[in-house]
Amino acid sequence: MRKKRLLSYEAKIIIGFILFILLIFLPIPLLDTVVLFKNKIVDFYNKYIQNYPLWAQIFVLCFPIIIFITIKLIRKNRCKYTEDTFYDVKWKWSWHKDKIVNLQCFCPTCNEELYYDDTTSNFVLTVSKVDFICEKCHKVVTSIANENKNVHSAMMINKEIQRIINRKIKEI
Repeated sequence: MRKKRLLSYEAKIIIGFILFILLIFLPIPLLDTVVLFKNKIVDFYNKYIQNYPLWAQIFVLCFPIIIFITIKLIRKNRCKYTEDTFYDVKWKWSWHKDKIVNLQCFCPTCNEELYYDDTTSNFVLTVSKVDFICEKCHKVVTSIANENKNVHSAMMINKEIQRIINRKIKEI
């Protein structure tokens, strides 16, 4: 579902044009305010920052940019990570912001999408399991033990993916 915008692009252009006209014709001492602001910045620089060496001044200005670029690269690499093998099954997913969506599992031999069976036997088991079955191969590809009945296999795979991403981030 698309997110609704407050104003259309045409309305934003018209409002911007009206504001520009108002800034030109209203008696606002805009140039005086800009010059006063510039003088305050120069006085602040001369009083507090000029005492430090030039390399330290440049480093303080560039450090936030370096951090921002690093964060963007980590997010970009996270979005490229969309396939992996867990429990001998190939898993594929896509990203929506920072969340994993459309998580699917595939058979490692025929690449057919698997379905799961979480029914338990007649015996009371303390540890239940989820079987992933390939319809084309007619076999159980893997079984995942599930101690907590409230936690689904998709949640377990999400945690595995997040664990791998956190490990990769620590390596950087």
